[in-house]
Amino acid sequence: MREEIMKAAEQLATDGQLACADAHQVAARLGIPPLQVGKAVNRATNLRFYRCQLGLFGYGPKPEGKHKIVLRAARVPSEIQAAINSRVRDRSVSCRDIWEVADQFKYPRLGITNIIEAMGLKVTPCQLGCF
Repeated sequence: MREEIMKAAEQLATDGQLACADAHQVAARLGIPPLQVGKAVNRATNLRFYRCQLGLFGYGPKPEGKHKIVLRAARVPSEIQAAINSRVRDRSVSCRDIWEVADQFKYPRLGITNIIEAMGLKVTPCQLGCF
């Protein structure tokens, strides 16, 4: 299965980088959990993940602080805050939970991450195993 994952990932990669959305596409196409794709890609030396759908990495040089695009939300809707709070464990919310809250409220994933930032929470674990 690892060879199949890597073949599909390499077809979607650009300049040795595989976007988070593309990794999830590979998982869906192969009918496997995203973490299985993440483990295969993370073991490979020729591919790296970028463009996290939550805006947490892959958007520019990390040493310059430009690697993430998350901003602290100016407004936190109470119903979204309550949904997030119900999923908090040790001051963290999982990537999967953020996706579910975004789907529930028909809200952009990055927007939910901005709310997470305003609430002072961390995002972990990643569905691909990146963090």
